[in-house]
Amino acid sequence: MKAATLNTDFVELATPVLSEFGFGSIKELVKDQLSLMVMSKIEHYESENRMFEMKFGKPYAEFSAMNRKTGSENFEMENDLNDWRFAIESVDLYRSKLRNIQNA
Repeated sequence: MKAATLNTDFVELATPVLSEFGFGSIKELVKDQLSLMVMSKIEHYESENRMFEMKFGKPYAEFSAMNRKTGSENFEMENDLNDWRFAIESVDLYRSKLRNIQNA
């Protein structure tokens, strides 16, 4: 991906304002804001995971294994399991993205 270039006039205008808000550079601002946005996603999916744990009374891995053993078709439960798995995978994905942003 090609790095974006910023207009020199914009950088000159923005730098003192960034400093007023405690940022040393545009990169620092972008990292901070992206981190906040990603942390919001993490919290959303962690909340969804907790909701499913409360609904089913078990962690995903345990409930999923138990559900596979029964072998019965319950489409609502299958949808919940898919949504639950997506939430767990999304937490892992966004945690990885957050580490990458913070280490950039």
